[in-house]
Amino acid sequence: MKKTSLKFFLILLIAVVNFCNSQTVTVKGIARDSLKINNFIGIVINDTIRRFRDRALEDEEFKRKNWDKYDKIVKKFSTSPDFPDGNYTINAKLTDTLYFHKLRYTTQKYKVADIIKNNIKVVLSPAPCIPYKKCDQKSPSKLYAFVGKKIDVTDVDQSKYCGLSLSREYKAEYKIEQELAERYPDAEIIFSAYDHNSMYEYDFRNYDVVLLFVGEYCGDLIKDFFFPVYKTANGRWATPIKMRDEHYYKNYKPTKIIFEKSLSFDVSDLPTEHIEYRFPKEYYKIENGKAYPIMGRYAEDLVKIWKDISEKK
Repeated sequence: MKKTSLKFFLILLIAVVNFCNSQTVTVKGIARDSLKINNFIGIVINDTIRRFRDRALEDEEFKRKNWDKYDKIVKKFSTSPDFPDGNYTINAKLTDTLYFHKLRYTTQKYKVADIIKNNIKVVLSPAPCIPYKKCDQKSPSKLYAFVGKKIDVTDVDQSKYCGLSLSREYKAEYKIEQELAERYPDAEIIFSAYDHNSMYEYDFRNYDVVLLFVGEYCGDLIKDFFFPVYKTANGRWATPIKMRDEHYYKNYKPTKIIFEKSLSFDVSDLPTEHIEYRFPKEYYKIENGKAYPIMGRYAEDLVKIWKDISEKK
């Protein structure tokens, strides 16, 4: 009888503990930034938001079915402390873990039960970082101008650097198709590129073949400028006229060029006034909903133009 009672008591105790642990409690605490700059700190239950985003990136089917739930998940599982006191309030279970994170700071995590029991006050410290390389060189030691075919362009993780950059950094690798300035010692070249929210047509990553200007600054190869280029019927490289930029080159007349027949731009969905502005008849032939370039500038001429304009700055 005693054994039965003891067994019943243990089962009841476990049930009570599990019930208590499963109950949602209101957690009140303090989370601050050690530098006291601001309190852009995210407090997330069980790192739910990051795990949701990671799965959405890896699983297209999951993203398609669940991405519309993202805002609700953020609202339900996260909060931020106020500034400057750092007070926060969030509802969670005793068995949950709170993650405290901030960009370029070291993440900290604590069990809800421990935060309540030990009255834990969170102070986030800056994560170890690498200082940006300083370079005051205005003109490149060497300038490589070449037609390059894209091999690979990848994002560089800038979170390892100290401070914030307004531009994204890329590592780019290209095969050199034709050299038009100083000779590069290899058939392939790797360089750094920086971009600040460029429109699609001004983002070099969106073209397979480009005329690139890459300068050597403080020992590093960095992209200066580019033109998208296409093969012509006579085997050369050239770029069609882009009316949005033509005012830069008004002193440099374009040339009549026969591009490969495959080069055309779809205008079937564009309003007439847009077609007339972007693809005027003196530079393009409009046929069957497509614009075929008939004028442009050869890569060799673009190098001379770009150098001329750069020297006048």
